[in-house]
Amino acid sequence: MRNIFSTAFTRQDFYTGLISILLGTVGLLDIAFGNWRPGPGLGPHAFPQIAYITLICAGLAIWVDVLRGKSDERPQSLRAILTTGVGLVVIGIGMFWLIGKLGLAVTVATTLIGASFLLTRDPLRHWPSTIVVPIITTAVIWLLFVYFINIPLPQGLLF
Repeated sequence: MRNIFSTAFTRQDFYTGLISILLGTVGLLDIAFGNWRPGPGLGPHAFPQIAYITLICAGLAIWVDVLRGKSDERPQSLRAILTTGVGLVVIGIGMFWLIGKLGLAVTVATTLIGASFLLTRDPLRHWPSTIVVPIITTAVIWLLFVYFINIPLPQGLLF
């Protein structure tokens, strides 16, 4: 058991999970004790709470995988890390540029698929997690906004 925890601290995934949990916790604390106060019930004001809770759950899921020994190895080179980082920034900028042209659903799905391809070692071999999961995630986001919290999403050429 001790070996599992000592190995976890050497994995980048452990720290990614930690950052996700910390960001979600700080966000929820800001909502609870900061100047920003959500309104009662569900609605547009509930989205930040949902987003912060999702961040915490994602961080915990990453930690579970690390403790089960399913995390990536250490990065092989600084060049690979920088290339991935620059690629993610370009994809993020492209997302904001394309939302008005293609619509939110198509843009988010494309962005998530692009990020999955960048972050996965053999993306085509793991096609369910690099293609199917981003499409399902986009559908869930669309349902949350449009049907549950009644926020219209940007429409574009495609959707």
